[in-house]
Amino acid sequence: MKKNIVFLILLFLIQLSLSFASSNETDLQALLAFRNLVTSPTYFLANKWTKNTSFCSWFGVTCTPKSQRVVTLALPNLQLQGTISPSLANLSFLSVLNLQNNSLCGGIPFGLGQMPRFRVIDVKNNQLNGSIPTNLFQNQRVQVISLAFNELSGKMWKGPWYVPKLRVLDLTNNSLTGMIPPSFGNATKMMNFILSGNRVSGNIPKEIGNLSQLADLSLLDNQLTCSIPSTLFNISSLLGVSLSFNSLFGPLLLDEGNNVSNLYFLSISNNQISSCIPSSICQLTELKVFSISFNNITGDIPRNIGCLSKLETFLIGDNPIKGTIPTSLGNISTLRYIYCQNNHIVGQIPSEQGKLSNLRQLSFGKNYNLIGQILEDIFKISSLEIIDLSFNNLSGRIPTTTGLHLPNIKDLILGDNQLEEDISLFITNASKLEILDLAQNFFAGTIPNNLGNLRELRALLLYTNEPTEHELRFFNSLVDCRMLKYLQVGNNPLIAVLPNSIGNLSSTIEDFHIADAHINGLIPTSIGNMTGLTSLSLQGNNLTGSIPSDVVITTCSSDYIRAFVLLFMPNGSLENWLYKEDRHLNLRQRVTVMLDVAMAVEYLHHGHVTPIVHCDLKLANVLLDEDMVAHVGDFGISKILAISKFMA
Repeated sequence: MKKNIVFLILLFLIQLSLSFASSNETDLQALLAFRNLVTSPTYFLANKWTKNTSFCSWFGVTCTPKSQRVVTLALPNLQLQGTISPSLANLSFLSVLNLQNNSLCGGIPFGLGQMPRFRVIDVKNNQLNGSIPTNLFQNQRVQVISLAFNELSGKMWKGPWYVPKLRVLDLTNNSLTGMIPPSFGNATKMMNFILSGNRVSGNIPKEIGNLSQLADLSLLDNQLTCSIPSTLFNISSLLGVSLSFNSLFGPLLLDEGNNVSNLYFLSISNNQISSCIPSSICQLTELKVFSISFNNITGDIPRNIGCLSKLETFLIGDNPIKGTIPTSLGNISTLRYIYCQNNHIVGQIPSEQGKLSNLRQLSFGKNYNLIGQILEDIFKISSLEIIDLSFNNLSGRIPTTTGLHLPNIKDLILGDNQLEEDISLFITNASKLEILDLAQNFFAGTIPNNLGNLRELRALLLYTNEPTEHELRFFNSLVDCRMLKYLQVGNNPLIAVLPNSIGNLSSTIEDFHIADAHINGLIPTSIGNMTGLTSLSLQGNNLTGSIPSDVVITTCSSDYIRAFVLLFMPNGSLENWLYKEDRHLNLRQRVTVMLDVAMAVEYLHHGHVTPIVHCDLKLANVLLDEDMVAHVGDFGISKILAISKFMA
């Protein structure tokens, strides 16, 4: 009897050993199949995964201690290329698959969704395509599905969702379509639902209210067309809501009685939300980011807005919001970004705004009806990077210490106001300044000749003011602004001659506007050195002489215009010489013109890489230079100049 028992035990152990060996062989073959379908610039897996060592000791592989079965495969950030082998589905003990931040392509194997112990799949930031395996949404054990930043397509799974343990679903930046199914409300343990950057349409199901543990909801940049479900703002665990860049409509639904006191991030910008900002917003005591720009929000800014004592970002611009700026807004010491641009706000900027010592952006531009003196205290907030108060009726002057107290300022935009007195020399101490817009004001005096200290300057807009300038010495200083693209100083009584130093300005300048500026004298030949110019405006001045022959000649091509920019031809067109009584061509000149035109046509037919078909040449398009040499000025340019292409 004892011998039989011992025999049975030995037989069981042998079978168990054979079973382990068989299972281990299955895992080994699955890993080798995966290795054979991927590669990397350093051949990492080919060198590390060899049969000379146990697969449980391979890089990125974790096994159970006793049975030696693969439970984790983690190979992130290795620049892996290739496809994911379907053989991974044979790793029946696999719990975690982490292949994020590689360059894998192809589809997600369907078998992964059927793995009985599968808890985490993280393959974000690859180049995976195809549809998401539907069985992932019916896996009872899965907790994390992270497929963000791939090229996945197809419709959202509209069948029943049965993922009772799912906590994180991140599908950001794919090309998914379809609608969010009501059954996603069955994922009652969901904490993060992120679907941003897809093409999902339809409604936000009211069943979202069933997600009682939801903390982060991000549906921005989709095609949702619905109102915000009232059940959303009854989820007490909610911390962040991002619904921007959709077509949502209806009210904000931030009413009294909502149970979202822990909410710290709320972004619903770029939609069609209506109604007003309710005073009950004060219940959001933890709110740090409030973004509702580009909607149809009306009414006033609540007088009690200062109750949001932790607010850092306040973005309400591009709405028909009216009324005045509440003084309590200036009492929120944590504020860093204020964007109230393109509203209908009136009145003065409260002095309390000058106390916001952490402020980085202050934008009240394009309200058109802000009045009063510009606050000097604003120009003492050293953390400020952007000040935009343009298109209002503000008056007064810029403090003479502006550049000294704004060491971090990048954009100073004060155009279209009623500011006056001299342009401060101290502005040039703001070494990080990139945009200086003082256009359409009443600034007088001379333009500072130390603007060259602004080495980061990209745009200088000083047009339509009242400076008194007779030497244009500031051009000499601008030579040091090697990143300058937009230089607009027109519509000013400059009463001066363009200096030769203009040719030393940066070749990065694209737009040079000095029209209607009482400029006289010759156009310097050095202007031809400004090789980056796409727009040059000199009209309305008292310039004399001829246009320099070395002025940059280019072509213009867009949806609206296709044209060559040609050299100035002082002798006009052949049509004028043949049909005007006061002009005559002698025989030699006539023969020369005929030869010039014939040579031009011969080039179009045979000299150009691609023969150019043209109609009869008009006399008006045969132009004569100062030596009476004929040039063909037009030969069907609309047919040969492609959009966004340039021909010399």
